[in-house]
Amino acid sequence: MNVLTVTGRLADDPIRRETSKGVVCEFRLAVDGRPRLYLTVQTWGHLAGRCAQHLTTGRHVGVTGSLRHDQWITKDDERADRWYVRATDVAFLDQPSDNEPAHRAAKQTAGAGR
Repeated sequence: MNVLTVTGRLADDPIRRETSKGVVCEFRLAVDGRPRLYLTVQTWGHLAGRCAQHLTTGRHVGVTGSLRHDQWITKDDERADRWYVRATDVAFLDQPSDNEPAHRAAKQTAGAGR
């Protein structure tokens, strides 16, 4: 069984991308503890849209998903890899601050994702 549930605060604003496989949104999550743990969280589809629209740096969230690992060869012919959480649920555990708009556009990047 590969199920991970963590809570933390967004370390950065989420980044939303359109890919050939659909909408993806990624963000870094700072999980409290010593030492502090930073996880990359990846969401897809409707959940990605909700996260991109409503989350900003510092928001408190709970994330449930699976731990994933990608490996590839770079254009310099070197091995590279990354670990991330593929989220199936993101719970918004706080309210946006008064100075944040209720709805906002996430940073968007062009290009095809994986």
